[in-house]
Amino acid sequence: MAAPHRSDDAGTEATDRTMAAGRVLQVMLLALCLGALLNADALLERAERRDLDDPRRDASVFTWNLVADLSHLLSLDRPRQLLESVTGRDDDVEPFVLPPPPSGSPSPAPTTPGGAPDPSASVTTTTTVAGPELRTPTAAEPLRTWIGGDSMAQTMGISLSRAMLDVGLFETSLDYRISTGLTRPDYFDWPGHLAGIVAEQDPELLVIIFGANDSQGIEMPDGRVFERNSPDWLAEYRRRTAGTMDLLRDPDGDRLVVWVGQPPMRDGGFNERMAYLNNIYAEEAATRPWIRYFDTWPFFTDGAGAYAPSLASADGTIADMRTGDGIHLSTPGGDRLAWAIIEALRDDLDLSASTAAAPPSLAPPDEVRERTAVPAPGG
Repeated sequence: MAAPHRSDDAGTEATDRTMAAGRVLQVMLLALCLGALLNADALLERAERRDLDDPRRDASVFTWNLVADLSHLLSLDRPRQLLESVTGRDDDVEPFVLPPPPSGSPSPAPTTPGGAPDPSASVTTTTTVAGPELRTPTAAEPLRTWIGGDSMAQTMGISLSRAMLDVGLFETSLDYRISTGLTRPDYFDWPGHLAGIVAEQDPELLVIIFGANDSQGIEMPDGRVFERNSPDWLAEYRRRTAGTMDLLRDPDGDRLVVWVGQPPMRDGGFNERMAYLNNIYAEEAATRPWIRYFDTWPFFTDGAGAYAPSLASADGTIADMRTGDGIHLSTPGGDRLAWAIIEALRDDLDLSASTAAAPPSLAPPDEVRERTAVPAPGG
């Protein structure tokens, strides 16, 4: 029997499929290029918001600057501008200006003309500002509580909100912003945001945490960039911390701010950077009666004071305290911190209207306490 005749149909179909796939790829690439041109300004803005210490930042900014220039030349930025004008977005809003120190507060640390701390100058550290007088919360009239900060506030805030619900004397609001802090107001202006919070919500208690994203270069309005942990950087970060603390003070003296320090980190270098920040927070809080610094370090270290990924709770239950990145808290870590904060609040608040207590499986052991001092690295 003769073999069936084979036509070239199969080959033609294969060629057609290849050409069709090629055209699809071309359309996809064209769409990507068009999308990049239409959103060039936003992509450039995102590149500029990279950490100033990120070695990829300069190349990324250079590339997107070229794309943005081409977009402007072709007027492809007009649709986005029109959309932003319709939605009311304004990229030219001036950043919030931190207020001067309140009357009776300690003077800012003296600096040299370059902005570095001036060791030859004296600083007035006494304060006549009275501490907060908080009312006794009840189930019928719970304490208005705002919880927020950077990405570390996510797990901490969820756990603290849940624990405060169990206590029954707090009405909580959680507001965390990932990849934010005090060094990059161009990305997210926390002082301005907090000024709005205290004006609109008038919280009686704020629990706040910053720092995990702050150990990067600080760019000043005049274009100078301070390298992290340099004398200029430390002086400027201290100024921003102090100014943020000052704007949170209630004139009537009935607001308490719990400023939560960063826990130890797995990476030694990053761990050291957090120690610098915690030292600033603790020192500035010590001169402001409305700020209560909460030292997380002892609650997440082992017996030798070193970073510990897993720890025992009050009943001996051992759980992972941190996520895989060695930075963020796990849910058990967040619960441990939440109940520790509530226990510390008993020094400032009358919580006798509630009998709720930390479950032993979530609470830290009784012997774990905040340190009497928060030293800087090498201190």
